Amino acid sequence: MAYDALVARLADGLDPVRFGAFPDGSVDDYYRLHGGESTVTSRSSFAAAITAGRDSFTLEHVVTEAGGQAVNAARQAAALGDDILLAGHLDHPIFEFDFETASMGDPARVRVCLFEADDVMFVEESADLADWSVADLRGALDVDAFLERDALCCTNWASVPGLGPSFRDIAARDPDGGVFCLDPGPLSTAQANDLLDALRPLGDAYDVVVSVNDDEAGRLAAAVGHDGRPTESATLDAIRAAANATGVVVHGADAAVASTPDGRVSVPTLDVSRGLTETGAGDRFSAGLARSLAAGWVWDLAVAMGNACAAHYVAGAGTGGVDDLRAHVDTHRP
Repeated sequence: MAYDALVARLADGLDPVRFGAFPDGSVDDYYRLHGGESTVTSRSSFAAAITAGRDSFTLEHVVTEAGGQAVNAARQAAALGDDILLAGHLDHPIFEFDFETASMGDPARVRVCLFEADDVMFVEESADLADWSVADLRGALDVDAFLERDALCCTNWASVPGLGPSFRDIAARDPDGGVFCLDPGPLSTAQANDLLDALRPLGDAYDVVVSVNDDEAGRLAAAVGHDGRPTESATLDAIRAAANATGVVVHGADAAVASTPDGRVSVPTLDVSRGLTETGAGDRFSAGLARSLAAGWVWDLAVAMGNACAAHYVAGAGTGGVDDLRAHVDTHRP
């Protein structure tokens, strides 16, 4: 069982990898939503209140956090003891970390409405992020060294139009790359087609891994002409081939499923009760997965690590370090 092996591996400690993440960043304000004296606890009750004519709601501020997919991934890898370089949009005092960062401009501002499941986000976009190009990355750091880190997590394709052209530029540099994990964020079907096209050149320089949730997998499945369940083996294999990727991983509610060079991998998720929010759990999954693959782990063990990072966060226990994850997996493994 993958989780038994993961507990043993975590007990031995981890050798650090050189981990990079880019390009986003956001300041995230979390709120509870009230309609009169009632707390709105779901999307359906929110929609019902609007449909019934309610035109005013009250926001109760809960907490403000440093956010963004790249930021979340970097924080997870840092908690595991890796050597981090985060290149994001970090021009705000909240982004104070004990690892190396390089800022490329102003962050987005995100307001998260906390529901019992499926939080809703309202995003004030960053003009700097919307206009981002690989030239901004070159101006912020030694780009050749960054591109040759053991693992790179590239995030938020859906909100960064400049990522497509940047992939062509990165591939043209012919880096001696390691793992390139792409966590695209909430894709449209049109964006999914563009993403698959943009990823193809990177497969010659990196072990490209596409890390998505069920909804994003559905968009990619549609892009390759499959209309069945997006986690079916044939569908994931088709996505992997279209992207020229080493692996495609879907982190779902019940299991994380992957198409890999060694075949299909499926690892059940850890059964935990939700804490404050699930927002950011998928980013931590991607970080755990990417750094573990870069460390040379087999696929089922790396996927189990991703699940462990996500579950620890979903349970409200924060971003887990090595000892935290070992204890958490030992308690919750199937």
